Amino acid sequence: MGNSFFTLFLISNIILSVIFCIIILIKKLLKAQITVNTQYHISVISLLTLIAPFIPFHFLKINSFFDWMINFGASNSKLSDIRSAGKTTETINQNANWLQDFSMSIEQSSFGMMDSVFFIVWILGMIVILMATLYSNLRIVKIKKSLQVVENKELSTLFYTCKEEVHFHKMVVLGYSSLIKSPITFGIIYPYIVIPKDISTLSTNEMKCVLLHELYHCKRRDMLVNYFMCLSRTVYWFNPLVWYFLKEMKTEMEISCDYAVLKTLDKESHLKYSEVILKFASISQRTSSLLAASDISSSYKQVKRRIVTIVNFQVESHLLKMKSALVFIIVLAIILISIPSISILAVNKESHPFSNTNVVYKDYSSFFDELSGSAVLYDLKMKQYTIYNKEESTTRFAPASTYKIFNALFALESGIITRDNSQMTWDGTLYPYEEWNQDQDLFSAMESSASWYFQNLDQQMGKKKLQNYYEQINYGNGDLSGNITNYWLNDSLKISPVEQVDILKKFYDNEFAFEQSSIQTVKDSLLLEESNGNRLSGKTGTTVLNGENIEGWFVGYVETVDNTFFFAVHSQGEKQAGGSTLSKIVLSILEKEGIYQSIFS
Repeated sequence: MGNSFFTLFLISNIILSVIFCIIILIKKLLKAQITVNTQYHISVISLLTLIAPFIPFHFLKINSFFDWMINFGASNSKLSDIRSAGKTTETINQNANWLQDFSMSIEQSSFGMMDSVFFIVWILGMIVILMATLYSNLRIVKIKKSLQVVENKELSTLFYTCKEEVHFHKMVVLGYSSLIKSPITFGIIYPYIVIPKDISTLSTNEMKCVLLHELYHCKRRDMLVNYFMCLSRTVYWFNPLVWYFLKEMKTEMEISCDYAVLKTLDKESHLKYSEVILKFASISQRTSSLLAASDISSSYKQVKRRIVTIVNFQVESHLLKMKSALVFIIVLAIILISIPSISILAVNKESHPFSNTNVVYKDYSSFFDELSGSAVLYDLKMKQYTIYNKEESTTRFAPASTYKIFNALFALESGIITRDNSQMTWDGTLYPYEEWNQDQDLFSAMESSASWYFQNLDQQMGKKKLQNYYEQINYGNGDLSGNITNYWLNDSLKISPVEQVDILKKFYDNEFAFEQSSIQTVKDSLLLEESNGNRLSGKTGTTVLNGENIEGWFVGYVETVDNTFFFAVHSQGEKQAGGSTLSKIVLSILEKEGIYQSIFS
């Protein structure tokens, strides 16, 4: 499954829709158990889920449902001529040209064209909604320009009295406009309450109902919520569930405001208040609504719900408030737990903190040409790092075939294989390379990077034992939630170049307290070549997607007469970013630093 923005956005919308369905269901089932205000407040906090897809949660180490969706897609990708998780690695052979790639291509459906089409449609849809919102705002601007500030002393006194009853003392402009038929409120920083110019049909009590309603909108900053709802409609214009949710929320906003007004009025005035709503509702049906404004009138369907609520109005009991608080906390918990799973950016780059001060930063960009890459060297004697591209060198990537170093170590340590008894019979499955289509032992499998051999080792050890080993050596993010056949290949397991170097040092010195014979066997299997008395050992890895080498690794170490140098180099690009390319880059860097000169130079 592609990891493009729009593909991830669609997945997040599916999850978001499920969460909304759960919230709507809770509100429907528990309607009698929660207050009107709680219903509205649940809707308000639910808006967090609409922001979530654009919040980067990659700094949180959370194994979310979203990650599972991506892993599911990755583990079900079709692999070229391989029964499970095809992958890539390079051959390492002292007698052959170990710079050659032995790679398996992961064949995934191309989402590029579809993503582009969907993205364009999405943008066009947003433009249409934005134009409608802009038109609505232009109408508000026009109303604002036509505004005549109320100078009627009686109305001004009533307005001041209402503000006192509402306990709202912020400056609010009250004015008339001939462009509206129903009272509206707009403005986030400077609120405006605008009433129709012809209000002769309203009694003082009716006008009080209108002013109280609009003042409560101002006090609760409902205009800010209105603008956020407009933004949500724009971004999620294609999601009917979001539109339904926002429509319900608008009704709940008005009902909640009605409740606040009813608490302020005496019981005899409740009927008068409902008559005011009905009066303006009949007028508003002949005019289009303003998206970013709060309007006392509503559609007939919404008005019906509001009138029923007014008729059944009762002051909430303490028990009802307690139940409401409990439901609110439960819904809030559901939302907070779900948010990381909705984030599109949750699957973005995961970083490893690096604070070592004995570091020299160098520019090796000339070796990478058009590739994005990083390089980390470590001088064991000087205890000094040399790093190119600090950001990427601390960013975690799938280890690809470099994981086989430790896969082999775990298999040796658990007794599944030994140095002298590591033979595994080929089952007859045809692979693109003759070197793979034969029986393998640890040395031949490491040499040709035969994927099926190491996958069988994983299967024999089992995920639980593997997880324990990865945690024991503190390997990268230690995440084995992906499929056991390809958790190391563009899936759940991630490690940064800096961590690769650090874990190689620990492996080399056996800080894991494994059997020394196991360590030495793996070391021997990693030997690539000897030159001028120096020994080069290492492992390459390549991720091949649809036939293109999009990501590569080369990790290892150089043993000289009096020192050992560890290295980890990573690259990524649209093509030619594989392990063979990295091998040449590493040899060039090692030669430049005077560490090693290959026999192939």
